[in-house]
Amino acid sequence: MRIWMRLKWKSLWIGVLVVASWGQAFEVNISGTVTDSAGTAPIASAVVKLEKFGLTATTDGSGVFNLLGIADAIIPAERVSGFRVDWQHGRLQMEGLADAVPVRVQAYGLRGQLYGTSSLSAGSGKRSLALPRVPPGVNFFKVQTGNRITVIRAMAFDGGMRPLALAPTAGGQDGTDLPLGKKAATAIYDVIVVEKAGYQKAYVSVTNSDSSGVKIKMLQEGSTKFSFFLTSQKALEEISNSEKGFGGDFRFGETGPGAGLRGADKLCAAIAERSMPGSSVKGWRAFLSVTAGAGGEKVDAITRIGEGPWYDRIGRVMAPSLADLLNTRPMNGDAVIQNDLPNEDGIPNHDPGSGIIDNHNILTGSSTKGTLDAQGLTATCQDWTSSISSGGRPRCGVSWPRGSSIVHWLSQLNEGGCAPGATPIGAQSGPSGTVGALGGYGGFYCFSLSP
Repeated sequence: MRIWMRLKWKSLWIGVLVVASWGQAFEVNISGTVTDSAGTAPIASAVVKLEKFGLTATTDGSGVFNLLGIADAIIPAERVSGFRVDWQHGRLQMEGLADAVPVRVQAYGLRGQLYGTSSLSAGSGKRSLALPRVPPGVNFFKVQTGNRITVIRAMAFDGGMRPLALAPTAGGQDGTDLPLGKKAATAIYDVIVVEKAGYQKAYVSVTNSDSSGVKIKMLQEGSTKFSFFLTSQKALEEISNSEKGFGGDFRFGETGPGAGLRGADKLCAAIAERSMPGSSVKGWRAFLSVTAGAGGEKVDAITRIGEGPWYDRIGRVMAPSLADLLNTRPMNGDAVIQNDLPNEDGIPNHDPGSGIIDNHNILTGSSTKGTLDAQGLTATCQDWTSSISSGGRPRCGVSWPRGSSIVHWLSQLNEGGCAPGATPIGAQSGPSGTVGALGGYGGFYCFSLSP
């Protein structure tokens, strides 16, 4: 959905900040410290931001930060083809809606109080709807068009108009009011991003709105570049404490919506840290697609890994850009690793000339464009939460070409199942129904947002 912003309402201006699906207001209280990679020297004046909710803070002389404020549990809105919203002169201008779709706009305050409702019955062509009046400050406009609900968070400034004297109400007129008051320990799925001149950006995931003691380490600019690897069989076996690995279940202690994808990200960070201490804060993302992420939205692997370039553990370029990734083999990187993608230690996953280990199948759940495979849940082991053979046949790319026909590093074939297992040394197949049935062990690619 695109928003064209230009609302002048007498002396009241509204600037649209966020477009999102409907959520609930809650309080955020997240605190912690930012230090150098050794964890000994505090970093002052670092900018700390809660990425999705937009709250920011700056570290003090001791490296301490406090993210405090009210947030709305928002999820990015799905783009709607042919639907345009144009804010001007206190009215909502719409084009492209179906004739039978009614429209309703409700205005809420930051604490969830309902200020007013405007509605428009179904009609054809362009439509214009007067917005409910709101006081200065942060407000929410909940726009419902048929069965679709979108929330626009806006900042209103008063140039002389007296604020509306409306007291918060606990009861809603139609049951759709935002809840009032604090919601302790609200589950959130967000990322803290830290920036400071002379340092690489740091990324730390958070799952609780009331968290303290968060420790963030930052790597200096000029540190060894490391932003791509293939999870080794050894690392997956050791972390899972099983010689069979994880299979297709990567939740790794995560619960709730999108747990498989978030757990896989945690595994990437944990494995990177084992190889390069301090690198877990680079913002690691598993190259895995899912039908439903933390907000219920489809997630394409290619959209979550940044813009590049990406470097392996010993600093070789794996690919300079997204365009270079979207080829049968990664292009314009180091030719030495192009056809034998390396693990977290920079070691090729396989020596094609040895003929001993057949471990080429790498889980992606993706098409050759890095988007969700057409088989959906079947191709992703139920969004990477299933470790039973019947959980699906996960889509795989190949880390090294096997002959002249099995070559695509992103999407080549489906594995035998989602159960843990690996192709034994010297064999060309493994136990049936496993992620290693046809030449694999349940490995996946990891990319970081910082070089």
